[in-house]
Amino acid sequence: MKKKLLALAAVALIFAALNLVPRSAQSGPQRAPLQALVGDASCVQPQWPAEARRYEIEGATTLRFEIGMDGAVQNAAITRSSGWQILDEAALHSIAQCRFQPKLPAARDGTVFPLQYVWKFDDAPAAHPLLVAGSCQPSERFAAFREADPRPSGKDGILLRFLLTPEGVPARIVAEAAGQPPELAQQAAAYLQSCRFAYDPNNKAEHTDTAFGRVVLR
Repeated sequence: MKKKLLALAAVALIFAALNLVPRSAQSGPQRAPLQALVGDASCVQPQWPAEARRYEIEGATTLRFEIGMDGAVQNAAITRSSGWQILDEAALHSIAQCRFQPKLPAARDGTVFPLQYVWKFDDAPAAHPLLVAGSCQPSERFAAFREADPRPSGKDGILLRFLLTPEGVPARIVAEAAGQPPELAQQAAAYLQSCRFAYDPNNKAEHTDTAFGRVVLR
């Protein structure tokens, strides 16, 4: 299924609207004009990873960064994950390509800049496959699968993204382990493969073969 990509808000925020609110590590919120702090910036358009497009995953990655005396970005770090490692890594890679004027006051003062990358498709929602009630096999380790639950993996569940075969069987499952043991992520994927999915016959929107959700731990 072909979908259009919405222009990433990260670029507009920092390089078009110049709408970042910088924070100094020493003195709290700053209100100086951004142009005076960063001068001219040179960046490239963030690249949406091909795998993320295929799985049609969306999200917002929030990060922070500083500017070195040479104008390069330094100490970039995720402050709030999109839930998807592939999107977070693309955000870090994108901000690392930016170059600012050298010897800026913001570099000397250690100013910290927040930034958010919004990864979103701009067309109408498609008809996603739905879990067939009662189709998942009973498990002593997992309680259920919660479709379209985007919360990151944690002690209570594993976030998965996957494609579906024409028969409604999950395939090409990718787990966002987020620190959980790899064996547990593999078990969660195996559990998901026991589930079956189908489309709502009353939903006439274009069908997509992508889905995501969380396998809930007992």
